Amino acid sequence: MLKKELRELRLQLYTLRFEPKKEFERTHNTRKILKEVFQYLRKLKQQGKGHLIDRHENQDKPEPRELFITTQRPLPKESRIRFSIALLRKGKVPKLKPKDKFKLLPLSELGGDIAEETHFYIDFSGNSCIVCAEYNYNGPRANDLEFYLRNIAGPAHLKIVKATELNALYTNSLEDTLASLKNVLHMDIKVKPSSLVSMDADVRKQYYSSMENIGKDLKPKFFRIQTYFQVPGSNAPVDVNIEANNWFRGMLGVFKTRTRNTKMFEHFEVKYQDIHGEDAIFNLLKGREEIKIEVDAKKDIINKDLYTLLKPKFDTFIAQYYND
Repeated sequence: MLKKELRELRLQLYTLRFEPKKEFERTHNTRKILKEVFQYLRKLKQQGKGHLIDRHENQDKPEPRELFITTQRPLPKESRIRFSIALLRKGKVPKLKPKDKFKLLPLSELGGDIAEETHFYIDFSGNSCIVCAEYNYNGPRANDLEFYLRNIAGPAHLKIVKATELNALYTNSLEDTLASLKNVLHMDIKVKPSSLVSMDADVRKQYYSSMENIGKDLKPKFFRIQTYFQVPGSNAPVDVNIEANNWFRGMLGVFKTRTRNTKMFEHFEVKYQDIHGEDAIFNLLKGREEIKIEVDAKKDIINKDLYTLLKPKFDTFIAQYYND
């Protein structure tokens, strides 16, 4: 197949953990909770029902963000689950261009709701639950999955879980950077004012309050912060910058525990000196653990077929993850 007839799918990797309520600490781990969540969903499906939730319910949002699982299939021999989540698209309805005509037809005339679908795969063959999530800009994201599972396992339904934790995996891992950081040398950060406003309020206040004020007064298109703590090109020793180190460590902590904030940045790269005296670079946006798959550009791939293509690389990643 010619290159132009293919399109690349990116699947990003995360760890998922459930924190059970006190009365379930001895009987329920993440793996068991996950199984009970999907058993609950299967029972609903057998009754001809589904579990639809609005992530924006009780929030001051202009449009709902309604999610539901469309397909699911347990893979007991592999200790995995493959499934897909749909996001009902509200607001402006897209249109369809017929193949042989230069005009647009409203999709709304077909009836029903427009939906975006994202494929997910969870491996629980080891001590961790590893989520492999298709990157779909318009569709459900990994944090939607976390919210959906917490809604079912938490107080609203099964009442087993008091918290969930979803952490993105990085090739230049946050843990390694935190452990080896000695001194920040240079920061290069780019963010839009609109993205800044969308950050968690406490993060924005603690780390970006001065930028937020400038954004309100001057209304720039984006912020670009470049800070140098050594003279470019110089090999002279640099004093340890405690303030910059603490700021960077704080941001890494935010990225580790609240991954939604990572999506706000156009660019986030920090050059630092590690504990061995070597220069290293942490790049937030280019360091994500991903699996890339090429598929037929003319076809809408289904969950089962994508898993067939994905499985060899996913198997390799899982093996390496537990052997490192």
